[in-house]
Amino acid sequence: MKVLKWNKQYSGIIIEIISVLFIVLFVYAGLTKLMEGDKFFNNLNNSPILPGDATAYILSWGVPTLELVIALLIAIPRTKLKGLYGALGLMILFTLYVAGIVFFSPYTPCSCGGVLTLLSWPQHLVVNISFVLLAVSAIRLYHIRKLPNRELPHYKVE
Repeated sequence: MKVLKWNKQYSGIIIEIISVLFIVLFVYAGLTKLMEGDKFFNNLNNSPILPGDATAYILSWGVPTLELVIALLIAIPRTKLKGLYGALGLMILFTLYVAGIVFFSPYTPCSCGGVLTLLSWPQHLVVNISFVLLAVSAIRLYHIRKLPNRELPHYKVE
């Protein structure tokens, strides 16, 4: 099972690279949203698919806080897997939101803050889907690393 051995040998490095990408993404996004709180609230409040001021207010504090908590969970080795599952869940929600804007919204609101302002909504959707796939890959590799180190039985072919 050379593939399994390769996965176990390099999966730790791949998991760490993906983890660092999520930490950078979530710390940057979370801090940007907190520092530009009014702008983020207004973008949420003007969203064509989110209902009302209360939702925008809750999300304007909840989303960046959750991003920072998930980044912290990923950074701590004992909670890395929980953080990766949190990242996957959050990225799925973000992807569904962006897909709703791209495919169902009567108009597109202002873009997200930071670097993502350079992307169109369809490009943002591709980035989000890519991060969902990265999270799934890291979680899968994490579980493969935890498999016992014994070989699969060899069967004689007669």
